[in-house]
This record gives sequence, C-alpha cells and structure tokens, in this order.
Amino acid sequence: MKKELNISDTKQKKIKPKKKAETLVEKTNLVVQDTPLVEPEKKVKEKTPMDPKKKKLIIALSCTALLLLIGIGVFYYFGIYKYKPYTKPSELINLTNEYILSLPTKSLPIPIPIPQPSEPKTEPSPVNGTLFTKAEMTKLKTRRPVAVMINNHADARPQSGLNSADVVFEALAEGGITRFLAIFWSDAPKKVGPIRSARQYYLEWLSPYDPLYIYDGCAKTDNPKTNACGNIYTYKIKNIATRGAWRWDDGVRYAPHNEYSSLFTAWEYAQDRNWDSMPDVEAWKFKKDATVANRGLKTKVKVSFHIRLNNSGLYNTVWTYDPKSNTYLLETGGKPLIDQETNTQVYAKNLILQEVTYASANDNKGRIILTTIGEGKATYLMDGKITSGTWKKTARTDRTTYYDSSNNEVLFNRGRTWISVIPRSVGKFDIIEQ
Repeated sequence: MKKELNISDTKQKKIKPKKKAETLVEKTNLVVQDTPLVEPEKKVKEKTPMDPKKKKLIIALSCTALLLLIGIGVFYYFGIYKYKPYTKPSELINLTNEYILSLPTKSLPIPIPIPQPSEPKTEPSPVNGTLFTKAEMTKLKTRRPVAVMINNHADARPQSGLNSADVVFEALAEGGITRFLAIFWSDAPKKVGPIRSARQYYLEWLSPYDPLYIYDGCAKTDNPKTNACGNIYTYKIKNIATRGAWRWDDGVRYAPHNEYSSLFTAWEYAQDRNWDSMPDVEAWKFKKDATVANRGLKTKVKVSFHIRLNNSGLYNTVWTYDPKSNTYLLETGGKPLIDQETNTQVYAKNLILQEVTYASANDNKGRIILTTIGEGKATYLMDGKITSGTWKKTARTDRTTYYDSSNNEVLFNRGRTWISVIPRSVGKFDIIEQ
C-alpha cells in the first residue's frame, strides 16, 4: 500500500530544486521529441501591384511596334521584292552606253569603238566658196561643173533645181523675157529644168567653168555675136544638149515648157568622153557671213530687165533681205519663185546687179546682144548692206571679176551667188531700205 504523501511530510522534507540549466535542457528535449526538426520559413517580399495606366501604355506600345514590323515586312515583300525583284549584276544585259560590263581577266576585252571627230571642212569650192572636207573635195573633183539653160517663161514656173545651183545668171532673151544660166557642181537635184535654148552671151559667161552644157536649141545666125549654134562647136564646149532629157507632163505645163534633164546622165556621158575631171576654175574671194549684230537693215531690190517690153511685170523681180538667214529671197512676177524640187523659195547669199551694154541684133527674131567682155558698173548686196563697184572681164574664158569702189576685189559670202544682168538702156533697178 502506497504511502500517502501528506502535506506535513512535504513540509518536513524539502525538495531540492534542479539546476536551471538542466530544466532548460529538459524543456528543449521535450520539444525536440514532440516536434520534428524543420527550418523556419523565409519571409517572401510581397510585389507592389502595377499601375493600371502604365500597364495599358506598355500594351499599346507593344502592339504599335508589332504592327510596324508587320507593315515593313508587307511593304518589302509586295512593294519591292514582288514589284522589282532583285537581279544579280551578272544577269543584267540591257545596259546603256554609259556602262560597261567587267570581263573576266582570262579573256581579252572587247574593243570599244571610239567616236572619231568629224573631218573639218577646210576645202573651199572654187565655184561658190562653200567649204567641204578633204574627202568630199576629192570626190567632187572627179566630176565637171554642169551649165543648164533654164526656162523662165511664166508657163514654165516653178522651175526645178535653182536652189541647188552654185551660181545663176539671169538675163534677157527676147521679148522682155528673162532666162537663167545655172552652174551646178557641189549639189545635184533629181532633175533640172525646164530646159531652153542657148544664146551667145550665155556661152561667154559659162566658158570660164569649162562645163558640160545642157540646152535645147540655139540661135543660128551669120553674125558671130549671136551665132550660138556655131560658137558651141567653135569654142569646143562639152556639149550634152538634150541627151537623157525627157518631157514631163504634169497637166499644167506643155511643150516647150516641160523638158527636163538629169545631171547624173550628163556625168555618166562625160565619163565615156573623159570629161569627168574638175577643170582649173578661177575662184572669187570669199569670207564668213557677217554676225547678226553687224548685218544691215531689211532691204528690198526691185529689178526691171526691160521697161518697154514689160509683159505686165511678169519678169520683174523683187529681192527681199532676210537678216535671220542672211539671204535674199526672190519674187518674180509678183509671186515667190519656188524651186519645185525642194519646195522652197529661191534664195541667194550674194546678189550682184551687173550693168551691161544692150544692143539689138536687128534680125527677124528680135535677138539681142549683151556685152560681157569689158567692164561696167556693179552693185552688191550682202549681209543686208549695199556697196557699189565695177566688174571686169578680159576674155571669154576669164571669169568676171568684181571690185568695190576702192578697186579692191569683193569678198563674197560662201554660197549661191545670183547675177542679175541689167541692160543700162532698157532696164533699171531700185533699192528700197526699210
């Protein structure tokens, strides 16, 4: 039986308290025994919630950047790649002249044509001073000048070839009607004409050129001053006459105003006769055209070749100066005279008004005599200016030389020279400056 512990006993028997350290150990042991050993949890820092406005801004910027990238990609694909796909430089074949493909070093380079400078025009024509290259002049010297009698009857107009002639003489034939002697060399139209008959004084003007002579008919008389038919053979003129000529019926003109010829036919015939070389022609002196600032005023010249046989003015001429082209334009019978081959108004760079002595041949054909050998007055129109002087011709085979008032030889412009031969006793001219 257990002995009951009473209070008295407790009081009587004092219990010694355990050491304080032991008590702590015991308490600790009790905790370890009752609870498993676990590391204490780390404290997690709580995140601050994002501002809703800032969150929306980031989302908007992200969407914008994404859309921009998509747009750039679409533009490149459809706007560049599809529209103009990239091509390798080696595949390019259509290059301009400014680019040259590089060649492999193994092969020799393709020779590139180097543009050659055009040959300068340094050779003056002895007939009218026009400049040509040496190559052109070499070719021209293989052919002889051609002199053509060209009809100026009112029914023969417009004529063919006048704007291709180097020199033209205009003078009376009979009845107050004028006729042209055209000298061709540097230019050859398709056809020339209409052709008309020869007169003695025309033979004297053409002789210095020693040309091939195209004409149809001639004056045949016992007077050596008018006997053109006989003198053609006496002078040994290289006679082409009507060889290769034809009648052209255009429904407007009829014989004898519709006969034409070809310079090429004349030159072919000349080759067979050994007449295909340029003779030694005495040349005039030439100069450059005056500059625009040094050209004269607009000038008109009215010429009447025969006052009494006026033919209602059908053969009166008017020359009008054009300062822009530095040429003189021709009107005949009150109308512009047209070259049918070029459809241009007949013009000249130099105009010479040559005064000569006139006499009647006193025959039944009304033939006339014009003095070509000797000297007389001359008036020159060039560059819109007017100068006076004299002409001299010492022999039939000498070319007429023209002098100014100081007896210096006149310097002509390069190009067509037109000589209007005016009989002093029956003709006249008036110069009108505007």
